[in-house]
Amino acid sequence: MQKILFVCTGNTCRSPMAAALFNRFAALEPPEFAFTAASAGLHASPGNPASEDAIMALMDYPGSNLSGHMASRVSCKDLEESFLVLTMEQSHKIQLLSACPDEHQKVFTLKEYVYGISGDILDPFMEGLPQYRRCAEEISRAVERLIEKLKKS
Repeated sequence: MQKILFVCTGNTCRSPMAAALFNRFAALEPPEFAFTAASAGLHASPGNPASEDAIMALMDYPGSNLSGHMASRVSCKDLEESFLVLTMEQSHKIQLLSACPDEHQKVFTLKEYVYGISGDILDPFMEGLPQYRRCAEEISRAVERLIEKLKKS
């Protein structure tokens, strides 16, 4: 299994939603689709649970579950062990490349890798459930495109 690592700031909202959605969609693919997803945060407090709003937003996507999620801080070892590293923001990518320059060939923002454009997945933290739902929808669309792209490679 090749690992896709999603990275955000605190690993309680965007990156765990992305990993959960990726794994939900990947489970529907044939067995030869050998990818799985994980998540981490640049400034995560290890052990923190997913935000309640992130958990609620993913209830719109049966099969995606964050109830047991525990935040973890990203390390260069995580990048080394990953096939692809997708960040939620350009600033995350810059920080990762500064800390782990040897992994530059596999680090992209999600929008850069999937759509070929610059742009961030905005942080819904403390913005309320409607914003979390919009964020989950944006991530879901990108993850579906990501899976299609991986199937073609």
